[in-house]
Amino acid sequence: MPSNNVIRLVVSFFLVYHRFCVHFTTVSRLFNTNLDLLYRIFSGMQAGLWPSRAAVDKFMPDKFKRHFPSTRCIIDCTEIYIEQPSDPDLQRVTWSSYKNHNTLKGLIAITPDGVLSFVSDLFGGSISDREIVRKCGLLDKLEAGDSVMADKG
Repeated sequence: MPSNNVIRLVVSFFLVYHRFCVHFTTVSRLFNTNLDLLYRIFSGMQAGLWPSRAAVDKFMPDKFKRHFPSTRCIIDCTEIYIEQPSDPDLQRVTWSSYKNHNTLKGLIAITPDGVLSFVSDLFGGSISDREIVRKCGLLDKLEAGDSVMADKG
């Protein structure tokens, strides 16, 4: 099985095939199986990821307690490159003018002490970060008085 470095470095299946002497279709099948497994793990965990306000406060770093005590989470959107879809409608929805490529976008939130607390579904690359925040369900999890940190990006 390929190491985590293979995925992190975005090495092509062809190079993995040569490095590990594994047939190309086996590499593809392993990648797809692991991708499906990650999806099942994260989608199954989603309900249990969001910590209580008390848990966030208990583990909040001192500087956050002093300067940003109402911070519930820190969010950022990320884009993942995808192959150009053959369907023109999907090409339009996934086109990212920022990346000049077809992408999928998602939102990730962490607590002030760096623990993963929210992972959104993926959206087509043409959607704005602001619209992802509106549509992903994160706002439904916030309580009165909670603050969210985000870059201006």
